[in-house]
Amino acid sequence: MTEVLPVITVPGAPLPSALNLALGVAVTQPRIDLGSGESFVTSVRVRNITLNILDASDNDAIDDGAIDSFDFLTGLTVSLRAEFNGRTQEVLVATLPDGDAQFGSAARTLALTVLNSQNDVLDFILAPGGYDVVLGLEGQFPADNVLISGSIRYRVGVGFAN
Repeated sequence: MTEVLPVITVPGAPLPSALNLALGVAVTQPRIDLGSGESFVTSVRVRNITLNILDASDNDAIDDGAIDSFDFLTGLTVSLRAEFNGRTQEVLVATLPDGDAQFGSAARTLALTVLNSQNDVLDFILAPGGYDVVLGLEGQFPADNVLISGSIRYRVGVGFAN
């Protein structure tokens, strides 16, 4: 199953400055609808995460005329965050490792490395208040706003309770 991420705006800055930002995107009604089969789902694991810059990003209000890319990044992590019994929990699910060839390559699409693909995130997907996808960004603020979206592909395990 695939969850399409809502649009995320990374704010631009006219002067170069360090970027160390965590942007959360709330997924209050996941598109992963387990419906009546929910009781048969035994696990949900992250298979892959892709981020891409939207075409609309090249036409924002403070556009600098250059084609937007992910070159402003030097580090990137993705976590899932949800509240359980009044406590916020977060699990790191993917990263773009330091030194990855995608950094500095004028890429408009990034394929992230999933960490521990056996990590079960079913509880996050079914959290009563929904869950957040949190992007941890490091690098320099881009010269203009950058609009990002993407997708998370999950592997859903099904079975019957004993």
